[in-house]
Amino acid sequence: MLNFERRGNPMPQIHIPETLFAEIEKMLPPSASAAEFVVQAVREKLSVEDRKREFYRISDQNRAAMTEKGISAAEILADFESVRGKLDG
Repeated sequence: MLNFERRGNPMPQIHIPETLFAEIEKMLPPSASAAEFVVQAVREKLSVEDRKREFYRISDQNRAAMTEKGISAAEILADFESVRGKLDG
């Protein structure tokens, strides 16, 4: 189990299976602790999830705008193919 502390106050604790913890320890740079490694990994994962959420939000906005204008997905794909054909020559 990794323990994280915030200014002397215990923070939430997480349980990491021994096999995963062993993998983490094998991969650690000499100057890093397992807790630092896990914190960084979680931050990276949160960043990925944030970008996914933004992608889906923008996709939903685009879908709504296409629907409002009466444009179908097939029409968009045909337009892309048309432009791709012009670029390919």
